[in-house]
Amino acid sequence: MTTASTPQTSSTRRARVRGTAAVMLLTAGVLVLAGRVVPPVGDALALVLGLELLVLARVNRDDGPLIAGGLLTGAGTAVVLASGPLQGVAAHTMGGTFVLAVAGGLALVAGLAVWWLHETYHWAWITALGLGVLGGGLLAGPDAVADWLSWAIPVGLLTGGVVAAAAWWRRSGE
Repeated sequence: MTTASTPQTSSTRRARVRGTAAVMLLTAGVLVLAGRVVPPVGDALALVLGLELLVLARVNRDDGPLIAGGLLTGAGTAVVLASGPLQGVAAHTMGGTFVLAVAGGLALVAGLAVWWLHETYHWAWITALGLGVLGGGLLAGPDAVADWLSWAIPVGLLTGGVVAAAAWWRRSGE
């Protein structure tokens, strides 16, 4: 009985993916054409496609569209912010906001993976945290990032060395 339900599930999933692909192509066409008249509408293309991928991820309970959708949603949010409310701001503010938006997309991947898939993506949490710290530092200004990195890099190297040495020590005793 299990084998009979698997092809149906597989064909249903393929049909959903094909339908989503059609919707995404239509969405892209509409937004690009509308963006010729109202440029901010065209700037929202990546954000909208990312959200559509997140919907596909939810419906299929699949991590592929979840990861792509989260990253595209984060980058798309950054593009919308850069083309709208952040026009004309200092470069470090624009860069910091972009990095924070991408961090938000990764946090979205990590959070939705737990909520929808009941899986923990440590890599997404760690990357989101690292990018969040970097983005916050960029918002604080380039001098703040340089000062922070001058302390963070040696401390990180020392911490990595201690962890590696402890792991080696533990394994060599076996």
